[in-house]
Amino acid sequence: MPLSLKRHQELVEPEPKRQKVRHPVCEGAQRPPEFWDNLSKIWLTTKALRELDRRNTLSHAGPYVTKPHRPITRQFFAEHQRKNCVQDAPNFLSRCTLDFLKQIKAFARHGGPDLSDLGNFHRRPLNFDMAKRRLPDTNTSNAKSRRTSQSTGSYSLGFEQHLIDHGVYPDGYEYPDGTVPELPKNWDDIDGMLSHPRASLSPSKFGVKEFQQFKRANAYATSEKKLTKIIETLEGGSDDKTVGGDYPFGNFEPLTDDTIPNAKPDHFHGSRPEELNRQIREELNGTIIPSAATSRPMLPNFFLEIKTPDQSSAVAKRQACYDGALGARAMQSLQSYGGDSIHDNNAYTIASIYQDGTLKLYTSHPTKSSAPERRTEYFMTQINTWGMTGNIESFRQGATAYRNARDWAKGKRSQFIEAANRRLAETDTSQSVTATTSAAALNNSEASAANASLLETESQSDSAPRDAITSTQTVVDSITSADSDEYQDAELSFVKEGRPLSTA
Repeated sequence: MPLSLKRHQELVEPEPKRQKVRHPVCEGAQRPPEFWDNLSKIWLTTKALRELDRRNTLSHAGPYVTKPHRPITRQFFAEHQRKNCVQDAPNFLSRCTLDFLKQIKAFARHGGPDLSDLGNFHRRPLNFDMAKRRLPDTNTSNAKSRRTSQSTGSYSLGFEQHLIDHGVYPDGYEYPDGTVPELPKNWDDIDGMLSHPRASLSPSKFGVKEFQQFKRANAYATSEKKLTKIIETLEGGSDDKTVGGDYPFGNFEPLTDDTIPNAKPDHFHGSRPEELNRQIREELNGTIIPSAATSRPMLPNFFLEIKTPDQSSAVAKRQACYDGALGARAMQSLQSYGGDSIHDNNAYTIASIYQDGTLKLYTSHPTKSSAPERRTEYFMTQINTWGMTGNIESFRQGATAYRNARDWAKGKRSQFIEAANRRLAETDTSQSVTATTSAAALNNSEASAANASLLETESQSDSAPRDAITSTQTVVDSITSADSDEYQDAELSFVKEGRPLSTA
């Protein structure tokens, strides 16, 4: 029986490449030691305390090496009593001599030793194990709390400080001298395009009924899985092939020093890989392609982080800052393709946050860094905030801004992709013309050399008879000249002898 089309595709199509493991740090895992060593300021967080405990344990681990447990038998207890240097007072005193007992009594009359350092000290039991700590049993609520704390711990104040130390600045950052970063140069253009009206949000297409459904979805969004309806309402329809989210950006090169986990945005928009020339995709692979799966979107520059009401808004902001910096780097990388790095101080990336009925939009733009250890810095700037559940008009304003920003980001991606493809084509054409010109010049040079050689050969052939004639004439002239000289000499000798010359 013939295979179905779907089964045939599964057998024929090659498997996608495995995700490249660039970041060994997983979300929720303890940071490597170098992460803490490189922080300019260490904040008092749960993970910082765990790292302190880990280092303290290592520094005191020498004298307390725990051996495997043995069952507490009579033989084990006897060995323990024999090896243990601590004895009960009655047993110790019963073995002392009289002189030693007198010394002990005299020492006791003066107060005895200072035992203040031993206060509240509990003697370790026989089966004590310092290396192992038993965790209390947890129910479902505790497990949920632990998952929340892991997410919070991954994007804690230490994470934010790490970004700042590497030139990635969140919204509201101030320099040490109190100055604030400048706005993007195209700030007015971005702010102006957000309010353009959209037909999809007109009263005839989005009325009170749809607004009440959105409010109901927002009220029951108690987990991240229940937030899908909110995303669908915000989007209002989009191309599924340009939408991604909820998977790590494992193919991206590290934005900092490879000690923080991969970014994992809840929702983002990018472009189809086939829109960009394959050669460009291969050359800029680590900065514009977030996933090793070739079918997933590339060049992400519009992000959405969405949280439930009981989750941390500070974590959402740090995630959006991280996402936006990666998107800004991707756009700058493609913008600069084929030339020097461009720092025009414009924003081409949008990051958004939705939580408990509130929508916030931010820009992220790169600037040239003045620090010698890095070339580019990234700044996050808030555009505006909208209350999406207050009334239908406020929802329309927020949804209009969201969709306009999404479409604007798509336009910037298309603009950069078209420009990069054109530059590559012009480069290939220029190289082809140069190669053709060089080949033509080479052919002309070879032809000229051949013609010159032929002319030289013909010239040599033509000059050979002339040389022979000239040589013959020279011989004849020489002979004639010799005969003439001999005749003159003979005539002179006859004259001297007085003999007449014969004219015959």
